[in-house]
Amino acid sequence: MHNNKAPLHRDMASRHTPCVPGLRYDYAMDSQPNTKKTAAVAAEKAPPPAPESEAYLASLAMPLGETVLMLSRDGVAIYGILHRSRAMTGQSDYFRLQFRGFAVATGTQWQPFSGDDAQFHTVYNSAWVRADHRSRSATFGPKGGVMTSETFRHGGLDTFLLAQVIVWVKGIYPDYAVSPGLVTLPPNCNEDERLQRNAFFARQGFEFEWQDSNQKNALFFKDKVNKLLGVWDKEHITEFSGEAMLQTMAQQQEARQQLEQRLATLEARQQTLQQALQKERSTAQIMTGVVILVLIIGLWAAL
Repeated sequence: MHNNKAPLHRDMASRHTPCVPGLRYDYAMDSQPNTKKTAAVAAEKAPPPAPESEAYLASLAMPLGETVLMLSRDGVAIYGILHRSRAMTGQSDYFRLQFRGFAVATGTQWQPFSGDDAQFHTVYNSAWVRADHRSRSATFGPKGGVMTSETFRHGGLDTFLLAQVIVWVKGIYPDYAVSPGLVTLPPNCNEDERLQRNAFFARQGFEFEWQDSNQKNALFFKDKVNKLLGVWDKEHITEFSGEAMLQTMAQQQEARQQLEQRLATLEARQQTLQQALQKERSTAQIMTGVVILVLIIGLWAAL
């Protein structure tokens, strides 16, 4: 029996053993799959994760601080609060600006804002940018473009907000690509509105891919973040930090003290002049009385 099984064993070995002299063949390795190769293939086939939503990142955003923003227009100054916030995850870096009105000043009259204009919003009077590290791209929002409420529509606030998020992302992720954003106009818009919309994005260096022959719907994009501009009307929009506000208040206080000193000096001079005038009046009255008395005496003597 033993002699009959030996040839069978040798036959199996001859069929499964590679024909390489001096090489020992491991049947256990032959029966196990290559797990590293399988995992690598699976990783190559797995799609990259989708970008994190703006709503999710906004819920994680931490405040970075607030400054005072002044919009000047036709002799009217609008003061408001500019709020900065940021959220950072393993996949994203999110930065947002929000503006709310504080008061409008006409001359020496201040009228505080109330209602929606005095509140922060996620769509109106706001701008954000999301840097996605997996795709190395930056997305600007809100979707459809930066929108301002009617009160702040013609003060350049929308341009300022978009320019500020561009400046921020250029300073941190200059080599990221710009994800295309969709801008649309209502069917009843006129030619001026279309040109203003296009100029708003072109002013910052964006390019367009038109979706229709009338150029009302378009994708705005740029190959690199560092090719965007980030410009605004610095003549009519001024941002004050906390230190700048303190300096302004100190200068105003100093100017007020100087005016008060000048006013006190003028009041003292006025009082001195009034006293001198009163003295002159008293002297004149006395002299008038003396003259009248002399005339009366003269008349009595003549009679």
